[in-house]
Amino acid sequence: MDRIGRPNNLVDNPLKLPIRRGKRPITIRGPLHVQCNDNRDDRLLRRLVDEVIAWPDLEAGPLPVGSADLISLKIREEVAAEEPSVFIAGREFARVLFGAPTIYLTLPLSCAHWAIIRGWAEPHFSSSFGLVPPGVMVVYTPRDEHEFVICRSLFQISYNFSLNKRRTNPAERDAQVFGVGRESDIREALAVA
Repeated sequence: MDRIGRPNNLVDNPLKLPIRRGKRPITIRGPLHVQCNDNRDDRLLRRLVDEVIAWPDLEAGPLPVGSADLISLKIREEVAAEEPSVFIAGREFARVLFGAPTIYLTLPLSCAHWAIIRGWAEPHFSSSFGLVPPGVMVVYTPRDEHEFVICRSLFQISYNFSLNKRRTNPAERDAQVFGVGRESDIREALAVA
């Protein structure tokens, strides 16, 4: 962690992902792979989704066969990567289920590896059957401000992974995603925690 409590270059170096405190949440593994505990208060998750939805080049909404409790996050077609393995389906890089609060993200395999090892995620059940790409993870929902920052970083990694590489340079994307003043927001949130 840096001096204000942010993960050190987590977006650029997933090896710096800190170890998640406590036991892994219990999940139900199946076609609908969901987190069963450590997710009762979904206010942090809703705040996280509200922030991510504001990022540029995103389309957010329920899946055609979903419900209002399921948000699908897609990259606009003109800036989406061409490689289908960077998406859950179509141009969808993330899904959030609110009924049983659960996060689904597509991560680069090296980052997915460290997210699993450090206790932040587990592979989606359907990836073992080839129904979704191997980088699709169930990322555990944030329990506090520290975990909120880590989860937002994992969303940013997934978002950057799904963009066409010619889109912008990483510094420009980070400025668009986190905006001016974001560092002070993070510092303030961590001071409260």
